[in-house]
Amino acid sequence: MQRSPLRIILFVAFVDLAAFGLIIPLQANYADRLGASGLTFGLLVGIYALMQFVFNPILGRWSDRIGRRPVLIASVAGSVASHALLGVADLAGSLPLLFVARTLDGITGANVATAQAYIADVTTSENRAKGMGLFGAAFGFGFVAGPALGAALAFVGGHISGERYGTAWPAFGAAAIAAMALFLVWRFLPESRKPGVVTEERVTLLTFGRVRTAFSHPRLRELFVAVFWATFAFVLLEVSLVYLCVHRFRLTEGGTGLLYAYFGVMMVVVQGGLVGRLVRRFGEPRLLATAPFITAAGFVLISGVPMVSGLGAAWLLLIIGCMPTALGHGLTGPNLSALISRQADSGRQGVTLGLSQGVGSLARAVAPPVGGYLFDVGPSWPYWVGAVLFVGIGGFAVRICSAQERAVQAQRRRDAALTHEPT
Repeated sequence: MQRSPLRIILFVAFVDLAAFGLIIPLQANYADRLGASGLTFGLLVGIYALMQFVFNPILGRWSDRIGRRPVLIASVAGSVASHALLGVADLAGSLPLLFVARTLDGITGANVATAQAYIADVTTSENRAKGMGLFGAAFGFGFVAGPALGAALAFVGGHISGERYGTAWPAFGAAAIAAMALFLVWRFLPESRKPGVVTEERVTLLTFGRVRTAFSHPRLRELFVAVFWATFAFVLLEVSLVYLCVHRFRLTEGGTGLLYAYFGVMMVVVQGGLVGRLVRRFGEPRLLATAPFITAAGFVLISGVPMVSGLGAAWLLLIIGCMPTALGHGLTGPNLSALISRQADSGRQGVTLGLSQGVGSLARAVAPPVGGYLFDVGPSWPYWVGAVLFVGIGGFAVRICSAQERAVQAQRRRDAALTHEPT
């Protein structure tokens, strides 16, 4: 594994999530101060996921055609501009400019597939899941650091500039962090795409034809379905957990932020330290077939939080329930990405991983209203539905991973037979 360029890619991943997490606590304040309704705020949140859904495959395909480095430079530069524009929108009190900033951020933040393709380029087949795990850990670090940094910048900015202008400081802080990543990518990141790899010449928008072509590959189709439902089920928790904290524990924004930080730390531990070791011992298919059941167990524990009468018991269920949830989800994502990258042709890893990210972004766009509706029906419903979905995902993963193991063993037997043929 080439560690120097990998470190820069991991820093780009950290910047993406740090900037995203840095904006999360204040985005609602921005919209509310500008007179946005709840529907308008929902559209503001949804536009980011929608742009990621559309542009992740586009940037991934561009990276297959012209190289990873120029796409990463352009996308990180766009992130600098989008975060700066967000701060300007807050200072100017402009809701349309706020929409433009979030739209641009969704477009330029859609470099996840390109970054994953870079990791696939610079890692061996044996180390790929570990590389994807480190990538997920960088995301986790960003999610932990972002809200804390945003709160600190807003506090300092409020004291220096006054409460009216202090909330713009986190946006400009995110722009500064992205500018640092831009310098590192421009100055130190080499191109990873191997010369001579045949790629498609024409770059197009995400179309049903392209999706149909990707889904015609039976193994990729099965993995994409697993990506969608695993993301959908987990977003049910992401959306409803903040409401659960407020209604059940009366937590302030700071308390909720600490809980998310606790969850993020566990994700970092799993994806940064455990994925590589567990893959070496058990293999990607076995881990992928086991992880959804672990996540389902965590969801079941968290579903009991609204039902127990004692506050101490509720806290215990929540803290314990977050552990298997983080473990299972932390093992699912990197192994799915590694398996998808192995199924992709060498010249189409960027676009294939882009389609995978697009499927995940589509789930992130669809799941939030569903999660909110389920919470209105009953605070435990998002976790019950999520647990059922993860059990189904686990059963599905057992089947597809068994098929993949059989295919790998058959290929090894064919390779062995060819090796021993007389010349």
